[in-house]
Amino acid sequence: MYNNKFAFESGAVSIAFRIEGGLGDFVIAKKVFEAVIELVPDCQVDIFYNDERAKTYIEAFYSSSKNFNSALSIQLFIPENILNYDAVLQVSHLVVINYLNERLKNKAPDFFQRLNKISRYTQNFGQTIDLTAVVLRNITRAHILGINRYTCLSCDGALPIYDNRVEISLSPKGERGFKQLGLSKNYITVGSNMIDSRSLFRHALKEWSTAYATEYISLLNIYLPQIEVVQIGGGGVEVFKNADRHIFDADLEIVKHVLKNSLLHVDCESGLVHLATQLGTKCLVLFGPTDEKYYGFKENLNLVSDICRPCVWAWDNGSTCLRGAKEPPCMLSISPQTVCEVTCNYINHLEVKNKA
Repeated sequence: MYNNKFAFESGAVSIAFRIEGGLGDFVIAKKVFEAVIELVPDCQVDIFYNDERAKTYIEAFYSSSKNFNSALSIQLFIPENILNYDAVLQVSHLVVINYLNERLKNKAPDFFQRLNKISRYTQNFGQTIDLTAVVLRNITRAHILGINRYTCLSCDGALPIYDNRVEISLSPKGERGFKQLGLSKNYITVGSNMIDSRSLFRHALKEWSTAYATEYISLLNIYLPQIEVVQIGGGGVEVFKNADRHIFDADLEIVKHVLKNSLLHVDCESGLVHLATQLGTKCLVLFGPTDEKYYGFKENLNLVSDICRPCVWAWDNGSTCLRGAKEPPCMLSISPQTVCEVTCNYINHLEVKNKA
């Protein structure tokens, strides 16, 4: 624990969070964290993690808040601890109230009523909440109501969530590490593909093929020779060998600065896109099986396939093509030439703007 006490030992309104998913999910869940703080400004929050990777995300995105108390191992998520909190919230594509203490009715009556509203809202999804059904329903609502991955978490207005912006802090330690990389002032970042040797299919349908990414980088070397291409990602990724630099499995505080200072981040819909966008960096995002209206940011350059899409969450959570194709036709329809053209137009516009 960061502190020697649980949040419920602080005397303030105590709240526990359970957050599920990857990097992007932890960025998105901060919208709920910020909404809760807005409603209960003096609350103290503990966040439970399942593994060291999740703990790293908590430290990177939440620990700078004065309302953050501790990151706790899931092994401590036991009744003798849970029943001491005023509220326990689980966040994924939906906010679920795991526990609500009646004493909160007196300590924070408005917040108590809002949490009850969330409970009634989640009952619409049935007694056993199926994540796939939740996402498919959210995508439909996004198209009809104009909401998105972030604003869906308001649970029909129970939480004050009106946009898809969250605050991401930058650390001096990360800045020092970034400077030591010695990157040029003019670089773009390109996201990586995960390797999954256990499957005949690629790890995620939403990823662009490595062959296309390699061809794209070769085109950039011709048309934008002044721009350094930096491939960025975690461990266990496919290497784009013609990239100028490779930054893999780096400290997340350094990654923040790399993305913050990038002229453009090019990727499929991913956690790095969410992080880069929150840091103010324009992203060029390739949408195939994922839904742009639900997952996308309007301020980004979104290339949306018009072939057989979107199907993520409609079949095996996006790990195999619904049509049985080894390479998803939707992603193959987005050519390296098209992505290069959009990149060049944006970079050239930046250069003209900077000279003006």
